[in-house]
Amino acid sequence: MPLEEIFSLISGIKKKVFYIVAVFGAGALISFSFMGDVIKKIETDMFWRLDLPDKTGASGQLVGISHNLTALSNRINDSVIAQNLTKISGELINISNGINIYKPNIVYLTPMEVLMLEFKMSLIFGALLASPLVIYFAYKGLKGRVPDIILQKKSLIFSIITAAIFLFLIGAGYAYFFMLPLFLSYLYQDAMSLGITANFSIYEFVYFIVMTTVIMGAAFELPLILTLLVRFGVTTRKTLSYYRRHAYIVLLVIAAWITPGPDIFSQLMVTVPFVILYEASLILMRLTGR
Repeated sequence: MPLEEIFSLISGIKKKVFYIVAVFGAGALISFSFMGDVIKKIETDMFWRLDLPDKTGASGQLVGISHNLTALSNRINDSVIAQNLTKISGELINISNGINIYKPNIVYLTPMEVLMLEFKMSLIFGALLASPLVIYFAYKGLKGRVPDIILQKKSLIFSIITAAIFLFLIGAGYAYFFMLPLFLSYLYQDAMSLGITANFSIYEFVYFIVMTTVIMGAAFELPLILTLLVRFGVTTRKTLSYYRRHAYIVLLVIAAWITPGPDIFSQLMVTVPFVILYEASLILMRLTGR
Protein backbone atom coordinates (compact mmCIF):
# COMPACT_ATOMS: atom_id res chain seq x y z
CA MET A 1 0.00 0.00 0.00
CA PRO A 2 1.50 3.42 -0.99
CA LEU A 3 2.43 5.79 1.81
CA GLU A 4 -0.13 8.35 0.64
CA GLU A 5 -2.94 5.82 1.03
CA ILE A 6 -1.77 4.94 4.54
CA PHE A 7 -1.80 8.60 5.59
CA SER A 8 -5.20 9.05 3.95
CA LEU A 9 -6.55 6.02 5.80
CA ILE A 10 -5.19 7.28 9.13
CA SER A 11 -6.66 10.72 8.50
CA GLY A 12 -10.06 9.22 7.73
CA ILE A 13 -9.97 7.10 10.88
CA LYS A 14 -9.01 10.10 13.02
CA LYS A 15 -11.90 12.11 11.59
CA LYS A 16 -14.39 9.33 12.28
CA VAL A 17 -13.06 8.85 15.81
CA PHE A 18 -13.40 12.60 16.37
CA TYR A 19 -17.06 12.52 15.27
CA ILE A 20 -17.79 9.53 17.52
CA VAL A 21 -16.09 11.13 20.53
CA ALA A 22 -17.89 14.43 19.86
CA VAL A 23 -21.32 12.77 19.78
CA PHE A 24 -20.47 10.66 22.83
CA GLY A 25 -19.22 13.67 24.80
CA ALA A 26 -22.17 15.86 23.84
CA GLY A 27 -24.66 13.13 24.78
CA ALA A 28 -22.97 12.49 28.12
CA LEU A 29 -22.70 16.21 28.92
CA ILE A 30 -26.31 17.02 28.04
CA SER A 31 -27.76 13.96 29.79
CA PHE A 32 -25.81 14.60 33.02
CA SER A 33 -28.15 17.45 33.98
CA PHE A 34 -31.27 15.24 34.09
CA MET A 35 -29.76 12.02 35.46
CA GLY A 36 -31.10 12.92 38.91
CA ASP A 37 -34.66 12.72 37.55
CA VAL A 38 -33.82 9.40 35.88
CA ILE A 39 -32.59 7.99 39.21
CA LYS A 40 -35.81 9.09 40.94
CA LYS A 41 -37.83 7.52 38.11
CA ILE A 42 -35.97 4.21 38.50
CA GLU A 43 -36.63 4.18 42.25
CA THR A 44 -40.35 4.83 41.68
CA ASP A 45 -40.67 2.19 38.96
CA MET A 46 -38.91 -0.48 41.00
CA PHE A 47 -40.97 0.01 44.18
CA TRP A 48 -44.45 0.57 42.78
CA ARG A 49 -45.37 -3.11 43.16
CA LEU A 50 -44.15 -3.44 46.72
CA ASP A 51 -46.93 -4.37 49.12
CA LEU A 52 -46.11 -1.73 51.72
CA PRO A 53 -48.14 -1.79 54.95
CA ASP A 54 -51.12 0.50 54.59
CA LYS A 55 -50.25 2.55 57.65
CA THR A 56 -48.99 5.78 56.15
CA GLY A 57 -52.25 7.52 57.07
CA ALA A 58 -51.95 6.50 60.72
CA SER A 59 -48.33 7.61 60.72
CA GLY A 60 -49.29 11.03 59.43
CA GLN A 61 -52.03 11.40 62.01
CA LEU A 62 -49.60 10.60 64.82
CA VAL A 63 -47.19 13.21 63.52
CA GLY A 64 -50.02 15.76 63.43
CA ILE A 65 -51.03 14.96 67.02
CA SER A 66 -47.38 15.25 68.08
CA HIS A 67 -47.11 18.70 66.53
CA ASN A 68 -50.32 19.80 68.24
CA LEU A 69 -49.06 18.61 71.62
CA THR A 70 -45.78 20.45 71.08
CA ALA A 71 -47.64 23.66 70.22
CA LEU A 72 -49.89 23.19 73.26
CA SER A 73 -46.92 22.67 75.58
CA ASN A 74 -45.45 25.97 74.42
CA ARG A 75 -48.62 27.82 75.47
CA ILE A 76 -48.90 26.21 78.93
CA ASN A 77 -47.32 28.04 81.82
CA ASP A 78 -47.03 24.93 83.99
CA SER A 79 -43.55 23.57 83.28
CA VAL A 80 -44.31 20.05 84.55
CA ILE A 81 -47.32 19.64 82.24
CA ALA A 82 -45.39 21.18 79.36
CA GLN A 83 -42.51 18.73 79.85
CA ASN A 84 -44.91 15.77 79.95
CA LEU A 85 -46.63 16.94 76.76
CA THR A 86 -43.25 17.32 75.05
CA LYS A 87 -42.27 13.82 76.16
CA ILE A 88 -45.54 12.37 74.85
CA SER A 89 -44.99 14.23 71.58
CA GLY A 90 -41.58 12.62 71.18
CA GLU A 91 -43.00 9.16 71.90
CA LEU A 92 -45.65 9.65 69.22
CA ILE A 93 -42.92 10.55 66.72
CA ASN A 94 -41.07 7.34 67.58
CA ILE A 95 -44.24 5.30 67.13
CA SER A 96 -44.87 7.00 63.77
CA ASN A 97 -41.38 6.11 62.58
CA GLY A 98 -41.87 2.53 63.76
CA ILE A 99 -44.99 2.15 61.65
CA ASN A 100 -42.99 2.81 58.45
CA ILE A 101 -39.97 0.77 59.52
CA TYR A 102 -40.35 -1.68 56.62
CA LYS A 103 -40.43 0.95 53.91
CA PRO A 104 -37.30 0.52 51.71
CA ASN A 105 -34.87 3.39 51.98
CA ILE A 106 -32.37 4.55 49.37
CA VAL A 107 -29.24 5.90 51.06
CA TYR A 108 -25.81 7.02 49.96
CA LEU A 109 -22.75 5.68 51.75
CA THR A 110 -19.96 7.91 50.42
CA PRO A 111 -19.93 11.67 49.69
CA MET A 112 -19.31 11.21 45.94
CA GLU A 113 -21.62 8.23 45.45
CA VAL A 114 -24.55 10.06 43.87
CA LEU A 115 -22.33 12.23 41.68
CA MET A 116 -20.37 9.23 40.38
CA LEU A 117 -23.60 7.36 39.69
CA GLU A 118 -24.96 10.26 37.63
CA PHE A 119 -21.61 10.49 35.82
CA LYS A 120 -21.54 6.79 34.90
CA MET A 121 -25.16 6.84 33.76
CA SER A 122 -24.48 9.86 31.55
CA LEU A 123 -21.55 7.94 30.00
CA ILE A 124 -23.88 5.01 29.25
CA PHE A 125 -26.35 7.41 27.62
CA GLY A 126 -23.55 8.96 25.56
CA ALA A 127 -22.39 5.52 24.41
CA LEU A 128 -25.93 4.57 23.36
CA LEU A 129 -26.27 7.84 21.46
CA ALA A 130 -22.95 7.30 19.63
CA SER A 131 -23.57 3.62 18.81
CA PRO A 132 -25.56 4.27 15.56
CA LEU A 133 -22.67 6.37 14.29
CA VAL A 134 -20.23 3.57 15.13
CA ILE A 135 -22.39 1.07 13.23
CA TYR A 136 -22.61 3.41 10.24
CA PHE A 137 -18.83 3.95 10.07
CA ALA A 138 -18.24 0.20 10.50
CA TYR A 139 -20.57 -0.49 7.57
CA LYS A 140 -18.87 2.10 5.38
CA GLY A 141 -15.45 0.73 6.33
CA LEU A 142 -16.30 -2.90 5.62
CA LYS A 143 -18.10 -2.21 2.36
CA GLY A 144 -15.99 -3.44 -0.48
CA ARG A 145 -13.51 -5.23 1.81
CA VAL A 146 -15.54 -8.36 2.61
CA PRO A 147 -17.70 -10.66 0.50
CA ASP A 148 -21.04 -9.18 -0.48
CA ILE A 149 -22.95 -11.79 1.54
CA ILE A 150 -24.90 -9.08 3.38
CA LEU A 151 -23.18 -5.71 2.99
CA GLN A 152 -24.55 -5.13 -0.52
CA LYS A 153 -28.06 -6.07 0.56
CA LYS A 154 -29.18 -2.89 2.27
CA SER A 155 -32.67 -4.18 2.92
CA LEU A 156 -31.23 -7.15 4.82
CA ILE A 157 -28.96 -4.89 6.85
CA PHE A 158 -31.89 -2.64 7.71
CA SER A 159 -33.96 -5.67 8.73
CA ILE A 160 -31.16 -6.99 10.98
CA ILE A 161 -30.68 -3.62 12.70
CA THR A 162 -34.43 -3.17 13.17
CA ALA A 163 -34.81 -6.67 14.59
CA ALA A 164 -31.84 -6.14 16.92
CA ILE A 165 -33.32 -2.90 18.28
CA PHE A 166 -36.78 -4.45 18.62
CA LEU A 167 -35.50 -7.52 20.48
CA PHE A 168 -33.30 -5.40 22.75
CA LEU A 169 -36.25 -3.20 23.70
CA ILE A 170 -38.41 -6.25 24.44
CA GLY A 171 -35.72 -7.77 26.66
CA ALA A 172 -34.99 -4.50 28.44
CA GLY A 173 -38.71 -3.85 28.93
CA TYR A 174 -39.26 -7.34 30.30
CA ALA A 175 -36.44 -6.89 32.81
CA TYR A 176 -37.32 -3.34 33.84
CA PHE A 177 -41.11 -3.45 34.00
CA PHE A 178 -41.73 -7.07 35.03
CA MET A 179 -38.77 -9.15 36.21
CA LEU A 180 -36.98 -6.63 38.44
CA PRO A 181 -40.07 -5.20 40.21
CA LEU A 182 -41.36 -8.72 40.84
CA PHE A 183 -37.96 -9.88 42.06
CA LEU A 184 -37.55 -6.89 44.39
CA SER A 185 -41.07 -7.42 45.70
CA TYR A 186 -40.18 -11.04 46.46
CA LEU A 187 -37.04 -9.99 48.33
CA TYR A 188 -38.95 -7.29 50.19
CA GLN A 189 -41.67 -9.67 51.35
CA ASP A 190 -39.05 -12.17 52.51
CA ALA A 191 -37.13 -9.52 54.46
CA MET A 192 -40.31 -8.05 55.95
CA SER A 193 -41.37 -11.47 57.25
CA LEU A 194 -38.10 -11.55 59.22
CA GLY A 195 -38.50 -8.01 60.51
CA ILE A 196 -35.52 -6.71 58.52
CA THR A 197 -35.36 -3.11 57.33
CA ALA A 198 -34.38 -2.64 53.68
CA ASN A 199 -31.66 -0.02 53.10
CA PHE A 200 -30.19 0.14 49.60
CA SER A 201 -27.05 1.96 48.53
CA ILE A 202 -28.17 4.27 45.75
CA TYR A 203 -25.12 3.45 43.63
CA GLU A 204 -25.39 -0.32 43.99
CA PHE A 205 -29.18 -0.29 43.59
CA VAL A 206 -29.46 1.88 40.47
CA TYR A 207 -26.35 0.43 38.80
CA PHE A 208 -27.72 -3.07 39.43
CA ILE A 209 -31.05 -2.10 37.81
CA VAL A 210 -29.38 -0.49 34.79
CA MET A 211 -26.90 -3.30 34.15
CA THR A 212 -29.50 -6.05 34.58
CA THR A 213 -31.79 -4.24 32.13
CA VAL A 214 -28.99 -3.87 29.56
CA ILE A 215 -27.85 -7.49 29.95
CA MET A 216 -31.39 -8.82 29.52
CA GLY A 217 -31.86 -6.61 26.47
CA ALA A 218 -28.70 -8.10 24.95
CA ALA A 219 -29.77 -11.63 25.93
CA PHE A 220 -32.98 -11.25 23.93
CA GLU A 221 -30.87 -11.03 20.76
CA LEU A 222 -30.71 -14.85 20.85
CA PRO A 223 -33.25 -15.46 18.03
CA LEU A 224 -31.41 -13.04 15.74
CA ILE A 225 -28.04 -14.60 16.51
CA LEU A 226 -29.29 -18.13 15.86
CA THR A 227 -30.97 -17.05 12.62
CA LEU A 228 -27.80 -15.38 11.35
CA LEU A 229 -25.68 -18.42 12.27
CA VAL A 230 -27.97 -20.63 10.19
CA ARG A 231 -28.14 -18.15 7.32
CA PHE A 232 -24.34 -17.89 7.07
CA GLY A 233 -23.92 -21.67 7.18
CA VAL A 234 -22.23 -21.85 10.58
CA THR A 235 -24.86 -24.34 11.75
CA THR A 236 -28.23 -25.73 10.68
CA ARG A 237 -31.73 -25.77 12.10
CA LYS A 238 -31.61 -29.55 12.46
CA THR A 239 -28.41 -29.29 14.51
CA LEU A 240 -29.94 -26.65 16.78
CA SER A 241 -33.07 -28.76 17.16
CA TYR A 242 -31.12 -31.95 17.89
CA TYR A 243 -28.96 -30.31 20.57
CA ARG A 244 -31.75 -28.29 22.14
CA ARG A 245 -31.38 -30.08 25.49
CA HIS A 246 -27.70 -29.22 25.59
CA ALA A 247 -28.61 -25.67 24.66
CA TYR A 248 -31.04 -25.49 27.59
CA ILE A 249 -28.22 -26.41 29.97
CA VAL A 250 -26.05 -23.69 28.48
CA LEU A 251 -28.90 -21.18 28.75
CA LEU A 252 -29.44 -22.18 32.38
CA VAL A 253 -25.76 -21.56 33.10
CA ILE A 254 -25.98 -18.16 31.40
CA ALA A 255 -29.12 -17.35 33.39
CA ALA A 256 -27.35 -18.29 36.63
CA TRP A 257 -24.54 -15.93 35.67
CA ILE A 258 -26.64 -12.87 34.77
CA THR A 259 -29.51 -13.47 37.18
CA PRO A 260 -30.08 -10.78 39.85
CA GLY A 261 -30.10 -13.38 42.64
CA PRO A 262 -28.87 -16.88 43.52
CA ASP A 263 -32.33 -18.35 44.12
CA ILE A 264 -34.11 -20.63 41.65
CA PHE A 265 -37.02 -18.17 41.39
CA SER A 266 -34.95 -15.44 39.74
CA GLN A 267 -33.08 -17.96 37.58
CA LEU A 268 -36.33 -19.32 36.19
CA MET A 269 -37.49 -15.79 35.37
CA VAL A 270 -34.44 -15.53 33.10
CA THR A 271 -34.26 -19.11 31.82
CA VAL A 272 -37.91 -19.45 30.74
CA PRO A 273 -37.74 -16.50 28.28
CA PHE A 274 -34.47 -17.94 26.92
CA VAL A 275 -36.11 -21.30 26.23
CA ILE A 276 -39.15 -19.62 24.64
CA LEU A 277 -36.88 -17.53 22.41
CA TYR A 278 -34.85 -20.59 21.43
CA GLU A 279 -37.96 -22.52 20.42
CA ALA A 280 -39.39 -19.48 18.67
CA SER A 281 -36.18 -19.25 16.64
CA LEU A 282 -36.52 -22.87 15.53
CA ILE A 283 -40.17 -22.34 14.56
CA LEU A 284 -39.30 -19.18 12.61
CA MET A 285 -36.51 -20.94 10.74
CA ARG A 286 -38.83 -23.83 9.91
CA LEU A 287 -41.48 -21.45 8.55
CA THR A 288 -38.94 -19.56 6.44
CA GLY A 289 -37.32 -22.75 5.18
CA ARG A 290 -33.93 -22.05 6.74
